[in-house]
Amino acid sequence: MQTTHTSNIKTVIFDLGKVIVDFDHMIICTKLARHSPLSPDKIYESIFTFGLEAEFDRGNISSENFYQRVKQETKIEIDMDTFKQIWTNIFTLNPGIDNILSSLKEKYRLLCLSNTNVWHFEHCRKKFPVLKAFDGFILSCNVGQSKPHPAIFEAALEAAGTAPSKCLYIDDVPEYVTAARNLGIRGILFQSSGQLKNDLEIMALL
Repeated sequence: MQTTHTSNIKTVIFDLGKVIVDFDHMIICTKLARHSPLSPDKIYESIFTFGLEAEFDRGNISSENFYQRVKQETKIEIDMDTFKQIWTNIFTLNPGIDNILSSLKEKYRLLCLSNTNVWHFEHCRKKFPVLKAFDGFILSCNVGQSKPHPAIFEAALEAAGTAPSKCLYIDDVPEYVTAARNLGIRGILFQSSGQLKNDLEIMALL
């Protein structure tokens, strides 16, 4: 964590998954296995390990095409609405993060930078009112690139409208925090809301 000259931070950029909200992809795979001859582990492999979800997250395939591809790969026998419900009902709010966002909102511009797909983002935006704290969203499905690609961080900097040194990025993935730092953005590796609160207090941002 970089802790010097923090008073000039103007924008705080948060990751979504595992920072604002927690999730478990195996919930999807376990539910889909009830409608498929494949095991949950095989379904996980088909959707996540082999990159199908990553294509959806980058916006390379439409929601309809994603459903059809998953249906083909996993041999599920359910309609798209049922699949969408299974796909999206995997999120819970990380305890304590709402209070952190409320405090930061009073002093800083808040942005959310996420590798996500349109279905997951729409669901989270409806389910979690805390996302109203954000001034903007930079999503892989809109940018066409996923973290750690520099293009998505550059899109976040454009949305921030300020110098990289005046931005702070918070993510649970070390590789993504490093990618942000490589562009001159300050970074915090997220482990828990308590740890984040402590780090922000040390940086005099809370």
